Amino acid sequence: MSTEPNRIGLTDVTVEKIDELLDELNPLAGEDGDKLVRYDLYRLAVALGVKNKTVPVGLTSSVNSFLRVADLDPDKVLYSVVENSGLNSDSIAIYSFIERLAEQGIKEMYNAYDQTGEIPFEEYFLAE
Repeated sequence: MSTEPNRIGLTDVTVEKIDELLDELNPLAGEDGDKLVRYDLYRLAVALGVKNKTVPVGLTSSVNSFLRVADLDPDKVLYSVVENSGLNSDSIAIYSFIERLAEQGIKEMYNAYDQTGEIPFEEYFLAE
């Protein structure tokens, strides 16, 4: 089994995409509403990857490790879900797999947004 990293993140290109999504989703200055942060979309991307039984490809670029695992997953919920999902092999650390799920999921969210001007939340949250 691989050693778990203390920090994970996204590639620089995907960091730009998540920040653009957050700019679009968050309320403007002076407007009421809850503000989403990178952690929120990161966790959503991982959850959707597990829901869709995604086995993400390896990362081809270096990662900007801006997230502390202890802050992203303080109760190890993501860890437990991925560990018990059967999607990951023992050859890659679970948090590295989570990082890959997030990378792919953020790209997919961004592509949907880029094509339609919306993130398809209805599709994401409908029961199968």
